[in-house]
Amino acid sequence: MRSSLGALFGVGLCGALLHAMPTPGHWLLAPIGASFVIVFVQFHSPLAQPWPVIGSYLVSTVAGLFCVQLIPAPQISAAVAVAASIWLMARLNCIHPPGGAVALLIVLDGPGSSADILQIAKILSLNVAALLATTMLINNVVLRRRYPYRVLAHGESLHKTKDATPIERTGLDHTDLESAIRELNTFVDVQEAELVEIYNLAVDHAFGRHVGLTCGDIMSRAVVTVHFDTDLDAAWKQLRLHRIKSLPVVDQFKRLIGIVTVADFLRKIDDTSAEGLAVRLQGLLKRTPGIYSDKAEVVGQIMTTDVFSAQPDTPVSALVRQVSEKGLPHIPVVNSKREVVGIVTQSDMLAALYKRLALSEAGVNN
Repeated sequence: MRSSLGALFGVGLCGALLHAMPTPGHWLLAPIGASFVIVFVQFHSPLAQPWPVIGSYLVSTVAGLFCVQLIPAPQISAAVAVAASIWLMARLNCIHPPGGAVALLIVLDGPGSSADILQIAKILSLNVAALLATTMLINNVVLRRRYPYRVLAHGESLHKTKDATPIERTGLDHTDLESAIRELNTFVDVQEAELVEIYNLAVDHAFGRHVGLTCGDIMSRAVVTVHFDTDLDAAWKQLRLHRIKSLPVVDQFKRLIGIVTVADFLRKIDDTSAEGLAVRLQGLLKRTPGIYSDKAEVVGQIMTTDVFSAQPDTPVSALVRQVSEKGLPHIPVVNSKREVVGIVTQSDMLAALYKRLALSEAGVNN
């Protein structure tokens, strides 16, 4: 539906732009319709990016014009023009299928004079310019989709080092993909990063299908929680008493509204040196007398509100990437009402996966 809406606005706006040109003879060319299908339906595809669009129209125009001038027989001229267009697009890494239609259109139209050649080149240039301008406008402004599509660079790792996440370190890399595509000996209409993501999602799904564990199977049900107005000192004592790193924050109906972690406490302390940490922490935890305070006094003032949570039927495999990429020590488990019904820790996941794999291996050996 979004792609259809984009094509509706795109073709309409493109036609209006061409019609508004001061000189006569400007109209939408048929291959532009095929290009609109690609740039709105497959906007993330390598075929839909600006260079393939511009390059394909350019080389196909050149191939068509050369063939129509040098080869009198239209059937042979058409065949050579399309073949040359494909070869040039592949060589220049600008494959865009409507380019073949452009070459065929030029041959069948058969411009003879220099004026005809200039006119067809002018019309094609205006069509491509209008196509790209409207595509960028509609995709980015109306459909809220990034175009031209590009893969955003990964930020620094959780530990502020150059290492990738564990998932990325053990997954596919460029050389793996290059080798596979070379073996296929064909063109793959998928961005490299998307191919890696498809692979990782497929592995996650297969892992979940074989292991079959859910959060409800492994979660701790006796969850220690705090409230928005819980004193910082009381929350810190709960963390130390239960030897945990985070506490879900719930409202009066036991619904999850945030999470408070050891890191949240440390962020409120300016001096984290060995000499100043204890003093600063004691100052943070100590309740300020009276009704005014310049520092945080309750959990709600330091908690994290953007909390990743799961449900009892969430596969454990769906948590692996979150734990790997974000370093989440605890993942709250909520029901359909957002009530906290359990919590999954890294230790829970590791123990459950070890047990399941060990039992599976024992079954194979037996």
